[in-house]
Amino acid sequence: MRRIFLASVSFSSLFVNAQNEPRLDKDFTADDSTALLTVASYPDSIRTPALLACQNPEVLVNTEALQKSTSESFRNAVSNYTQTEQQKFWDLSRYPSLITKMTSDGKKSKEELETIAAVYPKNMQSTIVEYGRKHYEKLVEINKLYANSQTEFNNVVSTYPAPVKDAFNKLLATPDALNTLSSNLHLSVILGNMYVANPKQTKAMLDSIKNEHAKQTAKDLEDWKAGLEKDPQAKQELEDASKKFIKENNSNTSDDVYRNPATDDVYNNGSNNNNNNTATNNNNVNDPYYNNYNYPPNMNYPIQPYPYWFGYPWWYTFPYWYPYPFWFNLGFYWGPFGMTFWGLPSPFFMNWYLFSPYNHYYYPHFSNYALGYNSAHYGPRYERTGFNHEINNWARTNERGLPQGYLKADPQRADRIKELGKFEMDYHNNTKGLFGKNISRPEFLQNNKSYYPHISPVINQPHFNQPINYPHQQAPQRFNMDAPGTRGSNFMENMMRQSTMGHRR
Repeated sequence: MRRIFLASVSFSSLFVNAQNEPRLDKDFTADDSTALLTVASYPDSIRTPALLACQNPEVLVNTEALQKSTSESFRNAVSNYTQTEQQKFWDLSRYPSLITKMTSDGKKSKEELETIAAVYPKNMQSTIVEYGRKHYEKLVEINKLYANSQTEFNNVVSTYPAPVKDAFNKLLATPDALNTLSSNLHLSVILGNMYVANPKQTKAMLDSIKNEHAKQTAKDLEDWKAGLEKDPQAKQELEDASKKFIKENNSNTSDDVYRNPATDDVYNNGSNNNNNNTATNNNNVNDPYYNNYNYPPNMNYPIQPYPYWFGYPWWYTFPYWYPYPFWFNLGFYWGPFGMTFWGLPSPFFMNWYLFSPYNHYYYPHFSNYALGYNSAHYGPRYERTGFNHEINNWARTNERGLPQGYLKADPQRADRIKELGKFEMDYHNNTKGLFGKNISRPEFLQNNKSYYPHISPVINQPHFNQPINYPHQQAPQRFNMDAPGTRGSNFMENMMRQSTMGHRR
């Protein structure tokens, strides 16, 4: 198995030296890398309970089994509803005790539900009232399911010391952390053993990994921004694609995370300062993505995750516990003078972008830029990050059916990417739908090869006929959102303070 060497951390200085204690170079593998970065990047208030939980892997196993059973039951309970309706059930479940309040002591009147809803974000209030009246019986079922899972969990940990119980209860409130540990037992067992042998040195190791990763991530972001400034066409296409992403996905995203709970403003109202950096001070007054906003977004409102027992909505293709606002997934937000970058695009965005042929046809220069950036930032440190994983996965998925060197870096790559996007769009449109034809990929290419001159050389290769196995048809990958540890409002506030302004071309 390949061994892991993350960033430029000198792991040799971090080895635990007792005779029977694990060594990083001996026991950690490349498959552990993303989870290790995730654990290292958490604040100590989460990391310490996580390390304590790692000492009890049997509890992790039993808890994960219970979670799988409960989340499946929840999905079955709401399966007859539309996806939009299911999203609302999931959103209601994000707020601790809300469904209990809505269902206890019988069905509530509209006035009673309005009283309950008053303390929750305004964009949730109508859902609370509507679902409390319209779907009361279903909410009772969901509330009972949650209570039963919690009771079963209490039975699992009933014989363990109080510190262990407390640790797991804290992790239940941080579902991505608990999911990371239970999904990566090999790493968890090693960390647990290391922490038992030498707690101080184990934490020092994780601190070193965290600090080195933070430094490198900051450099990566500067490279990303600088590259986009040098390639204005790619930058413009990123912006255009981002607007399309928002349009397609925002209906499934809860925006309470960036609202001001006191004023319900989407962004800070800026009333306590003389900052006039509003959209009216630039040339974007007719652009709805710039208009009527003040900047930066308000991150004082806590992000509520989906509950561990129910999991995140099934339509996400990888762990997506925290429904961040759209600009989190983009890696930038629209400021008064243009695009303000604070991070790299999330795996959610990159998965959506890369595996839609439409995007490669209309935004080939950004596709080309992303591939080039990935090639320049390749190595053990990047192999398991969500951002690079999505790019590498897309490239591997497509290269098998393309002429050799199709995605190599040269001045014509953007044109070839556009042709690939057009081919996949055209083939899909001609073989799906009411008037779709039952035709293979080689047959379609043979009949239309003049339109796809760069792809046509593979027309007789058998692997070209294999349909692309898109990621949403595969099992979820075991990594969380990009930049491990990016959970909760404290991280976001820090990123907003550190972000620098980029200028829109």
